[in-house]
Amino acid sequence: MRLPSQFHARSPIRFNITPLIDVVFLLIIFFLAASHFARSEAAVEINLPDSERGRREDESAKYRLTVTIQRDGTLNIGSQTVETPMVTAALQQLVTDANADGEEPEVRIRVDQDAPYGHARLVIQSCAELGIRHLRFAVTGEVSTQ
Repeated sequence: MRLPSQFHARSPIRFNITPLIDVVFLLIIFFLAASHFARSEAAVEINLPDSERGRREDESAKYRLTVTIQRDGTLNIGSQTVETPMVTAALQQLVTDANADGEEPEVRIRVDQDAPYGHARLVIQSCAELGIRHLRFAVTGEVSTQ
C-alpha cells in the first residue's frame, strides 16, 4: 500500500540526537576526571628507582592510596604535601572504607631513589600497624610478563 505523496511532504523523518549528546557529555566528563587524577598523582616529579623485574600495576584495586616520598623526605598524597600524622590518618580512612565494603586496601609507595630509607620505613610501618598487606613500590625499567 503506497502512501500519498502529500503525506511524505508533511512529515519528514527526524532523528532524535538527544541520547547521542548525553553520551558525548558523559564521555567528556569521564575523561576530564580521569586526566585530573592522573595529573594530580604525577604532579610531584621524583626519580623512581630502576628495577629489572617490575610488574605492571593492577588497575582493579578499588581502594588504593598513593604516597609519594620526595628526596628530602617530604610526603605527598596526590599533589598535596602532608605530614606523617596526616598520612597515617589517610591510611586509617582507607582501611575503614575498604573494610566497610569487604575489600582489601592497597597502598602504592612512590619513593625517590635518593630518599633516605627512614622516610619510607615510617609509611611501611604505618601500613603494617593498620593491617594493610598489599603494598606496591613504583619503579622504572623493564616490565615482566609474569
